[in-house]
Amino acid sequence: MNFYAYLAHLEETLTPFALVTIVEASVHSPGRTAFKMCVTEDGHVEGSIGGGGLEYKARNTALEMLRSGEASRLVTYHLTSEEDGGIGMACGGDAQVFIETIAPRRQLVIFGGGHIGSALARYAHDVGFEVTIYDNRPEFAASHPCAHTQVCEYTQEGLGALSLPRHAFFVIVTHKHVGDRACLEALLRHDGLEAAYIGLIGSSKKLAVTFNTLMEQGISREALEGVHAPIGVDHGGQTANEIAIAITTELIAVRHDKNLQDTMSAKKHPLMAIPL
Repeated sequence: MNFYAYLAHLEETLTPFALVTIVEASVHSPGRTAFKMCVTEDGHVEGSIGGGGLEYKARNTALEMLRSGEASRLVTYHLTSEEDGGIGMACGGDAQVFIETIAPRRQLVIFGGGHIGSALARYAHDVGFEVTIYDNRPEFAASHPCAHTQVCEYTQEGLGALSLPRHAFFVIVTHKHVGDRACLEALLRHDGLEAAYIGLIGSSKKLAVTFNTLMEQGISREALEGVHAPIGVDHGGQTANEIAIAITTELIAVRHDKNLQDTMSAKKHPLMAIPL
């Protein structure tokens, strides 16, 4: 696989990466202008900007930017000894390097295209998610300008036929309690889904009944502990737009690997009401 095909593969698999390019380098630099390398979050490097201390320093800077979410940085490395203010190289001169991080749009699947699902699609799209909505009502699955839409029956047969994306975010806000439970069960039983997030709307009392039923049907307590329920941040709002904002806030936090202590699931998780 050539370098650019590798970058395309990372984008296709929604893998964040940093692209490192030498903008200008002195004649003694190990790398030349336009040399490129790619760095992924696990530290893997593809391509090269010349090796040695220059590449090591640039790789570490790229990893730091991937962790912090910084979009771009122009860095000048002095290819001299550390005593002379450089990066520990004997080449002499400088190398100017441009580092940019690329975070492909994360996929969000919403089950339920009603008021909350529609508002959530708008807000999630605006903060960088690629949104798909499933609803079993054609009129509610028809017109969501910020999302791909599809009609799906909330049954084992209908949900089992879906080709769901791996490592995606999933939000369940259907118009019926039975639909919520069916969607959650389908996601938890889906082999290889490796969901980044599964969230379920509802009151803690209603959700405790749902979780208890699923455990009786063989879903493990451990699997249910990973579900964000009730969904969203408890900011006090009750309208569809406010609830959608609360959910979007939680999605953003999870995407950035943050732990919001004031989420509904942290305060009122349904398993709290079910004895061990």
